[in-house]
Amino acid sequence: MTQRWFILSLLVVVLRGTDAFLATPLNTSDPDVAGILCPEQTVGVTRDHKWITREAIRVNIRRFFLDNPPPSQPNFNVPTTASLTQLYHAYYGAASSPARFIKAVNSIAAANVKADSATQVRHDPDIQGDAEALASLQTTLIARYPQIQTAILVDEAYPAARSLLGLSLHSIQKFYAHSTWVEQDHTNILADLGLPGFVFDDLAEPAEDVCTPCSNPQGGCAGNVLSGAGLSSGYYMYNDPAASAFLVDKPTSGGKCSHGGVLDESASSPAQGGINKDTASPCFSPHYHLHEQAAKLAVQATDHYLSVLLDVVGNEKYRRLFDLYHGSALSISIDTTGSMTDDIDAVKEQVKLIVENTNPELYVLAPFHDPTWGPGLKTDNASEFLEAVMALDASGGYGPLEEMFWSGLQLALSLTPDYGDIFTFTDAGGRDGEKMESDIARAKMQHCKVSVIYSGRIPTATTQDPRQLLTGVDDYRRLTDSTGGLFIPSDKFDISAITPILGEGVESASVDITQLQGLQGAQDIQIPIDDSIQDFEIRIAGSITSGLLRDITGTEYDLMNQVALEADPAIEIVAYSSGLKAIRWLEPRYGQWNLQTDSSSTYSISVNANSTLNFLGGFSILDPSPPHPHYRSSEGSPLINTVYYVDVTLIGYLESDVTDVTRVEYVDKTGMRLREIPYHGEVDDEFYIRSDPLPEQPFYLKLYGHVQSGNVFCRLLPVLITPVDTSVGVLATTEDLAARPGEESDADFIVTNYGLSSFFTITGTDDKGFMQSVIPSTIYIQNNSSVVVQAHFVVPNTATPGTVSMVTVTAQSDTQTQSVNSAISQFVVLPLVSDVAPPTCILNSQPDCSGYDLNGICSEKNWTAQASLQDELSGLVSVYGRPAGFSTELTGFTPGTTDQVGMLYSASCCNSQVDLIGVDSVGNMGKCRIDMGTLGGLIYDLEAVSVGETWVELRWSMTPTQYDIHKYTLLINDDSSEDSRCQEEVCHHNVTYLRPCSLQTFQLTPHFYVGGEDRVGQAASTQATTKDQVPGAPANGQVVSVTETSAVVSWDAVNTKCISLFRVCYRPYGIGATTLCEQTATNTYNMRGLEACAVYEVTVTSLAPSGLPSSDSLVFMVNTDEAAPGAPRNVEVALSTLDTVTITWDDPLDRAFCVDKYQVSYSEKVDTAKQTKEVGRVEVEPSSDNIVTISDLIPCTNYTFQVAAVSRSGYKGPYSERDAGTLEGEPSPVDSLALDMITTVSLHVSWDASMQCVDHFLLCYYNDEEVGEVCNTLKDTEETLTKLLSCTAYHVSVTPVTPSGAHGNTTWQSDSTLEAAPGEPQNLTVVQETPHSIEVNFDPPVVNPQCAVEYDYQITDQGTAKVHEATIHSPRLDNNMNNLEACTAYEIRVRAVSPGGLRSKWVTTRAATSEQVTSEPRKLELRQKSETMLDLTWWSPDENDKCAQSYHLEWTGPGGVTDSKNILPPAEGELPFEVEAQVTDLSPCTEYAITVAAVTPLGTLGPVISLSASTDC
Repeated sequence: MTQRWFILSLLVVVLRGTDAFLATPLNTSDPDVAGILCPEQTVGVTRDHKWITREAIRVNIRRFFLDNPPPSQPNFNVPTTASLTQLYHAYYGAASSPARFIKAVNSIAAANVKADSATQVRHDPDIQGDAEALASLQTTLIARYPQIQTAILVDEAYPAARSLLGLSLHSIQKFYAHSTWVEQDHTNILADLGLPGFVFDDLAEPAEDVCTPCSNPQGGCAGNVLSGAGLSSGYYMYNDPAASAFLVDKPTSGGKCSHGGVLDESASSPAQGGINKDTASPCFSPHYHLHEQAAKLAVQATDHYLSVLLDVVGNEKYRRLFDLYHGSALSISIDTTGSMTDDIDAVKEQVKLIVENTNPELYVLAPFHDPTWGPGLKTDNASEFLEAVMALDASGGYGPLEEMFWSGLQLALSLTPDYGDIFTFTDAGGRDGEKMESDIARAKMQHCKVSVIYSGRIPTATTQDPRQLLTGVDDYRRLTDSTGGLFIPSDKFDISAITPILGEGVESASVDITQLQGLQGAQDIQIPIDDSIQDFEIRIAGSITSGLLRDITGTEYDLMNQVALEADPAIEIVAYSSGLKAIRWLEPRYGQWNLQTDSSSTYSISVNANSTLNFLGGFSILDPSPPHPHYRSSEGSPLINTVYYVDVTLIGYLESDVTDVTRVEYVDKTGMRLREIPYHGEVDDEFYIRSDPLPEQPFYLKLYGHVQSGNVFCRLLPVLITPVDTSVGVLATTEDLAARPGEESDADFIVTNYGLSSFFTITGTDDKGFMQSVIPSTIYIQNNSSVVVQAHFVVPNTATPGTVSMVTVTAQSDTQTQSVNSAISQFVVLPLVSDVAPPTCILNSQPDCSGYDLNGICSEKNWTAQASLQDELSGLVSVYGRPAGFSTELTGFTPGTTDQVGMLYSASCCNSQVDLIGVDSVGNMGKCRIDMGTLGGLIYDLEAVSVGETWVELRWSMTPTQYDIHKYTLLINDDSSEDSRCQEEVCHHNVTYLRPCSLQTFQLTPHFYVGGEDRVGQAASTQATTKDQVPGAPANGQVVSVTETSAVVSWDAVNTKCISLFRVCYRPYGIGATTLCEQTATNTYNMRGLEACAVYEVTVTSLAPSGLPSSDSLVFMVNTDEAAPGAPRNVEVALSTLDTVTITWDDPLDRAFCVDKYQVSYSEKVDTAKQTKEVGRVEVEPSSDNIVTISDLIPCTNYTFQVAAVSRSGYKGPYSERDAGTLEGEPSPVDSLALDMITTVSLHVSWDASMQCVDHFLLCYYNDEEVGEVCNTLKDTEETLTKLLSCTAYHVSVTPVTPSGAHGNTTWQSDSTLEAAPGEPQNLTVVQETPHSIEVNFDPPVVNPQCAVEYDYQITDQGTAKVHEATIHSPRLDNNMNNLEACTAYEIRVRAVSPGGLRSKWVTTRAATSEQVTSEPRKLELRQKSETMLDLTWWSPDENDKCAQSYHLEWTGPGGVTDSKNILPPAEGELPFEVEAQVTDLSPCTEYAITVAAVTPLGTLGPVISLSASTDC
């Protein structure tokens, strides 16, 4: 089991900037750098690793292009000084974009620089070549060599190969800066360095002295390396805890070398001083004087290593390594579950059209299903791709509705090259969201735009596997926002309207100008179109309600009018549907365009263009610490509020005539500017801009500047940059992650948290599924603390050596969930056995081209050679001849064979140097070298070394030959020719009488004396452009046609030989308006967006190809046609009096030049319906202040004033309107206020008034019954007051009111409403009952209570029906009724009475008087008697007789014996007036004393009546 270390570290730093054979260029004006590099002492230019790598690649690719010219240019040539971008344009055409190529170059350079950044790698002598570890450096390079080769040959994993290659190039370049190779007077490179089979045999022994002391430990030092000493390198010591495990102490023998410089602590130890050649600065590099030589050898060594790599991998894979191809990839990831049937059918049809009409360099197909995905397809064969697409079948679907979306995207990313567009089609969510973060990170790293065409909706999941993370529309939007793609919601049957944009994904020159996401409502967007733009396209995803685009001249394009757009030949409709509009403008006018849109829903806008000008951007942090100060590229997402350096790589700036870069902007998804960083430095291939602290919101990076014409250019980096509070980066601490088939491997990662203390979720994934786990998956990390997690990999036995799996490790804070970062590395499957032995090659025959080794006769003889090649250990995977001959025949070859392979190679003698190459499966290369000498008489490096207006100086060299050169014939512009008799090794020839400012082509053909005859050799070609002469000024300006808003003008060109373009400028004559300028290649121009009735001054200037203007310009005037002027602006009332109004206004914006006079009409407002009556009109001459006073107006009157402009011919434009009123006087009083038509509830009010200054009347009224006054505002002079009280006196007033609200005199009048019957009294209640009285009270009537002035009363004895009546002439609401009988029930009735005697209905209640003791009963008599009985009678009491509820009868006999009984009324009745009672059971002949008393209901006995009576005997 092997173990590898990685670091996942959090970078929270704010550093000041610098520039540094260092990793990157450094700004020596930065104080953090000045003390290290002492710029005032620097001699020459410092070359850093990035420059060396890019320069070597430039040299190598130029040679590769020359050796493999385009089919259409067999004599292809390019100047030796051509830049990377110029090389690409020369080979693929000026319209092609080198962005992918530059990105590939930069990726290799970045991997090189990373060796000075990555923890531990930066300190490792095995990588840096310090501390005499040159043998270990070679061992490390050899170990990595097969990984580079097989990553390309087996898996075509080019990103991984670039990373590994950059690391190896770092060590190779360091060898020349850190070792004593240059000091040993080597003028050539160590060609075998880094290649298998090479072992150092001349290294210094451990005890061998190599250096002598310098006179000073710091500063420059020369001659301190001992002559004859073995090869060595310097010791480097500095204080860094991370370096302690790697740094090697300098021996104390006193004869070993130090690295040297201000950062090296060992420089003061014997032998003091140092030997490094990293820079041209003596304070950092003691051997600064050898820096240029070391850098030159480093470039050559890098070029050589790349050439070896080319021999191993072959031409096509070498092109892929550097992304050297014109087109892009057509990359599709598509859901193939059953619900996608319609979508797949639509995609099939569109893809077929795309394949038939475009030429993508690669085709990628990545289907995904459920629960599987793949297999993926990457091919350059259109038929194979089309066959795979047509074979797609929508079926099935397993388990949840969500599909394996992110797995399909991961597959597409693994197959798609950088800067590709990936289109994903699905109608469901993803259930493999654990891959989301790694997919987004990888897409951003590869600069791949991912667009999602979504034709479904995400259902709510009720159950899910806890190991699966469901994702939906919001996550798709985040994906597209982050990568610069589009989220396109699409109807199932609308896919065919959307898929045409797939064809655009194969364009290679596309650049982004702006990108806006999540827009809502109205938007106003500026779109700068610069001169390098050939065409541009606006894409709108989502529905809009309006869209209007204006060009620099004001010409408008309605994006909602599809018919008009399609009819315009300068416009191409790419896609047009409700959900997506993609519209392209061909050959647009340069300048500032304006786009205005509106929508009631959310939408997105992107603008891209075809242009040669683009940029790459990234963030770096200055690291001034040892061993090598540099700008360290930021890993993962950058930090909020942190100062970075923006690393700008400007692509195509020379070809696009960029004059300056002015600023960088950070803009959010809606286009709002978050930061603006100005830049005033020089423009170069690469430069750094010190940034302001980063904002908290996600943002895009925009770069602004100018091109030669003065137009602004704007480019956007479409990757959404999301700053975080906690930055997590993954940095390799050993150089590789690798294992063999069948092995397991553990990789440790260090996670460092500089943010809030939190639990972190750690996840990992890789393409090939080697990663089995990351343990722990959740871990708590405190602030400024680190922990170690371990990833476990298992490589199956079936894995092919050379397979590369891209590994992504992600750390996300659970507290700050937005702080999520991913880092990407590669895992390489190593060969089962270590094989460093190259294949063998035995040449079985040696060709001979004697006598035919001259350019010109070499094609007259052919030759063949036979060779046997074999690799017995790893097996041959590639056998070929370089350069290609007539034919190459192989026998016994199958990839991987360990048997002998025969090769028969045939060519002409023009191929005098040939390699017959065999490559084994681990990348070892063996070859037979057929060298019959350099072909003689071959012209090389033909180029123009200087040019003038009418001449070009050419220089060329020729390979040595035994034959005499007769002459050179130079064909000039495929027309004339002249001879040169140069006999030197390097020839010069001045071609004169050329046309200035034009492209000149030269074909140089050598002529030799061969056997007394003149033989013509192979020609060489080049071209150059003569300098510009001042072009002649145009003449004879004419107006061809004119309208109200446009004019076509023409002119004659004079002295046209140096005229490339004409600059046409025009502006309105006589005013300080902006001048509009454009360029045209013809001598006619259509002036658009003009004002009618205007005189325009037109200036036409001739321009040479370099932009040099003619000394004079043609100036003439153009009059546009007459039209009705626009509406006057800002009509205002300046002053109002009692009878005048003063009006002012501004000239119209539209057609202002057409104004001859102004017409002011004024109308009186006659009613509230806004009707007016015109009362006057005046005409006014235009003036600077535009003012008029209207007189004889009526005071206190509202007027409407209308101002319209009128042309000379009487065309009247639209009017502008303003309301105004004259000032107020005293309002006229009210006359004859009358109250009539009175009813019980209303009265009519009317009055007379003259209405002078009366705007309205205030009618108020009140009565004596209610509190408060009611007021109404009236325009009329009468009003009926309703809902009044009957029987009520009302007091009415009318007051005139002016328009401003001032009141006049008030007039009063009073009257009463008619009488009405009052309503019934309410809530009649008995308040008190006494024996002889009853008190009642009640509430007034609800209806007409004011009419109740008195009340009638009735009280009826319910026993006798006797009625008592009374009328009380008072509004009192109570009454006490007296003289009633006690213990009597009464009915009481009350009614209200009006003043006129109108009465309400009765209201009734009942009550009873209370009891009172009665008087004695009356007339007690004995009616009959017997011996034992007395029969008695009596009458009821005279007083309060109704209170006698019973009688108490008592009798007393002799001896005082008393007895009694109660006399009660019958069960249903009352006691009679005369009561009869018997006393029984008496004694005969006895006298009794008898008494009777009345008893009240409460049991009170009244006075008694007595009687004596005797019984019979």
